[in-house]
Amino acid sequence: MNNSSNLNNSINFKVIDGYAYTAAVFFSFIGLFANIFLLYILIKHKIFEKTTYYLLRISVISDIICNLTTITGYIMVIAANLSYSDGQTLCRCLMFIILSSYGISIMTLCVIGIDRYFVIAKPLSSFYRRRKQQIISGQLVLVTIIVFASTLPELFFASSYPDDTKFCDLINITPTVSYYLIMITITLYIIPAITLTISYSKIIFYLRNYVRPGESIINPNSENHKKKKFINTLISIATAYLLISWPFFATCLGMAITRRPLRQVRQLGVVYYMLTFFSFSTTTAISILNPYLYFKFDSAIRSKAKMHLSSIYDKAKSRILTAEDGASNTQLIKVISHGNGVYTQ
Repeated sequence: MNNSSNLNNSINFKVIDGYAYTAAVFFSFIGLFANIFLLYILIKHKIFEKTTYYLLRISVISDIICNLTTITGYIMVIAANLSYSDGQTLCRCLMFIILSSYGISIMTLCVIGIDRYFVIAKPLSSFYRRRKQQIISGQLVLVTIIVFASTLPELFFASSYPDDTKFCDLINITPTVSYYLIMITITLYIIPAITLTISYSKIIFYLRNYVRPGESIINPNSENHKKKKFINTLISIATAYLLISWPFFATCLGMAITRRPLRQVRQLGVVYYMLTFFSFSTTTAISILNPYLYFKFDSAIRSKAKMHLSSIYDKAKSRILTAEDGASNTQLIKVISHGNGVYTQ
C-alpha cells in the first residue's frame, strides 16, 4: 500500500492530463474534418435522400457540435489559466454538450431502427405509411426531451476543484448524484441497447423467413439481399456505439455504487485512474469515430467518399504537374536566352 502511495505521489497527473487534452484536440480536429466531409456527402448526392440518411444527418451535425466544443474547451484548458469559476463553468458545459451529443446520436440510431422495423417487417401497416413523417418527428421530439432531461443535471453536479481548476469531476457523490448516474446509464445506454436489439432481431428474423415471390434466396441483386446488407450495416454501427460507450457507463455505475469521485480513484493507484480516465474519453471519441464507422460499413457512403477523394487527388496532381511544367518551361526559356546571349557575343 505504501509502495502504491509513493508511486502515486511520484506521478504528475497534471502532465498526464495535459497530454490527454492535447491528444483530444488533435483527434477532434480529425473527427471534425471527417464529419464535415460526411455531411457534405449526405447532402450532395440524391442517393442519400432517404429517411435513414436524413436521420443520420442529425447525428452527424450533433457530432460536429461535439467536435467543435471539445476543441474549444480543451484548447482553453491547455492554454488558459482558469479561475475556479471559469473551470467549473467550462467543466459543466463540456460534460453537458458531450453527453447530449452522444445521447442524440444513439437515440437517432434507435429511431432509425424502429423505422426500419416498420418499413421492412411491417410493410403493410397503413397506419405507419400514412403517418410516417408525423411519427418520426414525434419520436425525434421525444428523444430530444429525454436526452436533455438526462444530461441537464450535469450543469449542476459536474465541477472542477478549487485547487485543480482544470480537472473535471463529480466532486461530491451524494445519494442524489448516485441515483442520477444510475438513471443516465439506464436512459442513455440500457434502454437504447434493448431498443436496438429488439428492433434488429425482429428485422433479421423477418428477413430470414421471408422471400419475395419470384426472387432467389441466393441472388445478390435481389431486394431482400440488399435489405439484409443495409441492415447489417446499421447493426454494425449500432454495435460499435454500444461497445465503445460501455466502459463509460460501467464507470458511472461503479462511481454510483462506491460513491468515489474520479480524484479519489486516483488515490487507489495509477492503473485504476487511467482505466477510469480513458473510459470517459471513449464518450468523446464516439463523435470522432462515428464518420469512420459509416465509411467502413456503409458501401454507398464509402463509394461516394472514394469518388470525392479520388477527384481531389487528381486535381491536386494536375495542379502540381502544371506548376512543374511551368517551372520547366521558364527554366528552358532562361537557358535559351542565356545561350542566345553567349552566341550573339
